[in-house]
Amino acid sequence: MKQEIQEMTRRGALAAVGSWRELGFEYASIVDGVPRPWDPELSEQIDLEARQRGVEVLSLANQDHVESILEAIFAYVERSLHASQTTAELRKLGARGARGGSA
Repeated sequence: MKQEIQEMTRRGALAAVGSWRELGFEYASIVDGVPRPWDPELSEQIDLEARQRGVEVLSLANQDHVESILEAIFAYVERSLHASQTTAELRKLGARGARGGSA
């Protein structure tokens, strides 16, 4: 990932975690590689639901947990960019291959 994109991703990830805190979220989990905040109204049910889903509960007040969340956001963005780039390259190849065909 280019340095400029890494910096934008870092700022965006920090802003996301900050906005979760402002909205009253205290916990998050990483589900299928994507960080998801827990609804603050479910605080009493979070442990039970997390066990049922098989995910770890991460506290937005714990810096180590926040680092894990930020790393998951970075990885998610990188996967998404790679998938978009691959799709764009395949479309280019498909468009080139479609030219000059017989009708």
